[in-house]
Amino acid sequence: MPRTGLTAAEIRERAIDATMVTMREHGFDRVRLTDIAKQLGVTHAALYLHFADKSALLDAVSDRWLVEIDAKLQAISEKPGEPTDRLRAWMIALHRAKRAKVLHDPELYKSFDLQARADKPYVQRHFTVVRAQLRKLVEEGIARRRLRRADPDVMVDVLWQSTMAFHHPKLVAQHIDEKREPLLKTVLACVLKGLGLDTA
Repeated sequence: MPRTGLTAAEIRERAIDATMVTMREHGFDRVRLTDIAKQLGVTHAALYLHFADKSALLDAVSDRWLVEIDAKLQAISEKPGEPTDRLRAWMIALHRAKRAKVLHDPELYKSFDLQARADKPYVQRHFTVVRAQLRKLVEEGIARRRLRRADPDVMVDVLWQSTMAFHHPKLVAQHIDEKREPLLKTVLACVLKGLGLDTA
């Protein structure tokens, strides 16, 4: 245990907290591990035990954000009610979360935009989690005869790709001055109608 009395987990979490404050006040390019270590009252070397470099620290900030989104979406997916209604609410919540980050937390978004790549473990984890949530909703829709009986993975792909412009951070940023939620609802209505049972 370090001289501060903090556990390893506490040092990591407080380092992320301090980094977020620094990013918001001074910009992500001003983040220095030495400065964060001083704020925590630990040595530079002690912080390196948790983060190999500045990039790893910024990744940890982005990871926390994605974990928070995952938790919010999980809560929506587990609510009682019609699965297609929850699916709509899930997609809208995802759009709002990405838009809020771009609009209200620009420095953290800039860092994410520069750092995040598909091969990063935390990005892969996020995609795995949200895809599993979406698949569960699709499977419930099929089971309750709200969606046609088809390959759930294909249906997830259709839903994800057709709404990409509303949740991919770069695309959200490109349209940040537009209120696109009504359009998202229209897109979802069309896609869910296409994935619904054929009543003709």
